[in-house]
Amino acid sequence: MALQSVVNRGLVQQHQLSLADVQLLAYLKSRGPSQMGTLAEMLMVTPSAITQQTQRLERRRLVRRDASSDDGRRVLATITKGGARLATASLETYARLVRAHFLDELSRPQMIALGDGCRRISARLKAIDSTLDRPDT
Repeated sequence: MALQSVVNRGLVQQHQLSLADVQLLAYLKSRGPSQMGTLAEMLMVTPSAITQQTQRLERRRLVRRDASSDDGRRVLATITKGGARLATASLETYARLVRAHFLDELSRPQMIALGDGCRRISARLKAIDSTLDRPDT
C-alpha cells in the first residue's frame, strides 16, 4: 500500500490525476469507448463511484460520455484527444515512480525472481479465469 500511496501522490502532484483516474484513462485509451458498468468492474468500484469519476474527468475534457448508438439506455465513456495525451504523460510518470520507489531497490537476480513469480501467478490466474468462463457441462 505504501507504493500505491507514493505513486498516487506523485500523479496528483504532477497531473492532478489519481491512480484510479490514470487506470481509467489508460483503459479507455487501449480499449476504446466502454460501458460504465465495464469500467466500474475493471476499477472494482460501484456504478455511482464510476459515474462521479467520469463526471470529474469530463469536466476537465479528458473523457466524454455519450448514449450508446445500439441502446440509448447505455452510456459509453470515450477518451478525448487531450485525455489520451494526459494518459500517456501520466503513465510515463507512473512508470518512473514505480521504478524509483520499487524496482531500483532490487538487484538483477531479485528482478528476475520477481518477474518469474509474477508470470507464474498470472498464468495461474488466467487458467482459473478461463475455467470460470466455461459453461457447466
